[in-house]
Amino acid sequence: MLKNKIYFITIAIAFLPAHFAFGQLSDLFKKSKDSYSTVGIGGGSTHYYGDLSPYRSFYYGLYSNVRWNGTLNYQIHFNPRVSARAAITYARIFGNDATYGWNLADSKPAVRTARLRNLHFRNDLMEFTVMGLYNFRPMEEKKTRNSPLQWTPYVGIGIGITSNDPKARASIQDNNGNIRFDPNGKVYVQPWQSLRSQLNEGQTKVYSSIVPVFPLALGITTKLNQNWILSLEGSFRFTFSDFLDDVSTGPYTNGEFSYRADEDYYALTGKSRVEDFRKALGSGHSPSVTPTAYAPVVVSKTGQRASEGKLKDGYIVTQITLNYIITSRVKCPPITQ
Repeated sequence: MLKNKIYFITIAIAFLPAHFAFGQLSDLFKKSKDSYSTVGIGGGSTHYYGDLSPYRSFYYGLYSNVRWNGTLNYQIHFNPRVSARAAITYARIFGNDATYGWNLADSKPAVRTARLRNLHFRNDLMEFTVMGLYNFRPMEEKKTRNSPLQWTPYVGIGIGITSNDPKARASIQDNNGNIRFDPNGKVYVQPWQSLRSQLNEGQTKVYSSIVPVFPLALGITTKLNQNWILSLEGSFRFTFSDFLDDVSTGPYTNGEFSYRADEDYYALTGKSRVEDFRKALGSGHSPSVTPTAYAPVVVSKTGQRASEGKLKDGYIVTQITLNYIITSRVKCPPITQ
């Protein structure tokens, strides 16, 4: 009996801080008399991190394989410091072993190995997120013509979902190593094809086309006038998926999109990769080696496709957003007699 009472008292004490925290949180989101809403449109850059853009060289991913995004949002400003935002974002992420890390390959053997691996992908993400935002300085709705400029840094945290359908181009070489040409005699660069159904690592089922995301944001916002707010924001999207790039910790298979180290030509451009392959090998190899003949020696077909271990994929979204203020107060017309 005494033991049960101790358990009860311990649990009660443990829940007191949580109860207090939730009470404080609810106070934060209480609407003030000056609450208002905004609608916004914006866009910016997207930066992918995963097996084709490793976290260990985080800074390089900020300017390598950069793609773009566009967004629409609706935001409720409960009071001068706290708001909630719902947003729909289209964001493209991209990775390519052939273009990642030439300046890192000489000093980092893992990057050199990734270049020999020769994988690539793109993924067009359709994302829906809900975030809570906190301003470090109060932002009032009213701004008279000659009043000081209102601005504040802010932070945000939220939850959401995104689509997941990575794609790649198939080899321009057929099964016999012959180059495919189009009717005009030019090298035929094949269309983008979905990778989910390819089971490139011997999965027993297709991975999900919907992935939870957890955005963590940092930004700065300023009120331009009575009608417009301008925001600049950077946000990291954490995920629990290792397949945004279709590369995880599984082995190579016999699929056309699984093992790509032995291709003599880049699937994205149709250009020869022989010289790049030799450069990535480094010194001590015959100058006459080609990917078709030599790749299995340096990239084992029985090895692991991933280079990032068990870390999950993620991406950074930067956005400049212009928001229009929707006033919450109804202006009644004057009464005339």
